Amino acid sequence: MSDSFSNFFGRIYPTFDHAKLVEAFTILPSDKVLDIGGGHNPFSRADYIVDFDLSEGDHRDGQNIPETVKDRYIKADIHCLPFEDKSIDFIYCSHVLEHVKDPETACRELMRVGKRGFIETPRKWTEFFAGYPSHQWLIDVINEELVFERRQFIESPYMNALLHAVWKSKKLEINALQSFLNISCVQFLWNDRFSFRVVDSGVDAFDYANPTHAALSHYYFAKFIFVLGAPLDHGIFHARKAAAIAPDDDRFSLLLAGYALEMEDAPAWRKVRGVVQRHGILSAADVLLLKCGYKSTSAGKLRAWFEQND
Repeated sequence: MSDSFSNFFGRIYPTFDHAKLVEAFTILPSDKVLDIGGGHNPFSRADYIVDFDLSEGDHRDGQNIPETVKDRYIKADIHCLPFEDKSIDFIYCSHVLEHVKDPETACRELMRVGKRGFIETPRKWTEFFAGYPSHQWLIDVINEELVFERRQFIESPYMNALLHAVWKSKKLEINALQSFLNISCVQFLWNDRFSFRVVDSGVDAFDYANPTHAALSHYYFAKFIFVLGAPLDHGIFHARKAAAIAPDDDRFSLLLAGYALEMEDAPAWRKVRGVVQRHGILSAADVLLLKCGYKSTSAGKLRAWFEQND
């Protein structure tokens, strides 16, 4: 592979360039290739794309799977793949294992079905600065062993600040997602079998299957985007998701109100403005200004409220 796909940390597998990946993985035209969890951005060389969610997109910011390759999708779960033993020449598994319920079963299924493959996940440290709501595992490679540690937090310790910076800077985006991808992400090429270890005490563990945990995780993700002034289109799905899971929690409705104001979504604002007024965040004068088309003061008061309240 070209030296342009390496750095001081080692080799980089260019998951941002699928044609180069085919070359890097030495995938032959006759090989059967499976993409597990391809979602809205499947591996272009894949003959089969497995995903357990073909409609809702909770684990991919609500994004839809592409219509152009829909015929290659198979609705199935990584914990029980519908393929014979060693029937797949190459398995591509990118940004999936951090979401799974049971990484041991998932890893064993990869090795059962595939002859070889590639795994990419966020690296453990990345999750503290740029994690996503549905990620359940902190993953790294230690002595050529894939190590899974159960996520212990719901609220990002560093407010997902690295994501916000990446969204605002093209250079940082290129550094994080291309030039130094092997630092922010685990890139793990395996042949026949690989070693893994799961560390899970079960104490204070985050569980996305728990509605309370899921709602709060989406809420904090969307809240930090709102408070830090990151592009709101990255957070609106999560604000809506939190409010949908727990419609009686006023925090979630208030956050949705902030998004509605900033994004000038009048129908959404009408649904939640009562919660804002009930909490006394806006004065009668603020409401009058809103009716006259001035939103900045009201949106600023909502942002200030979230900066001071959990």
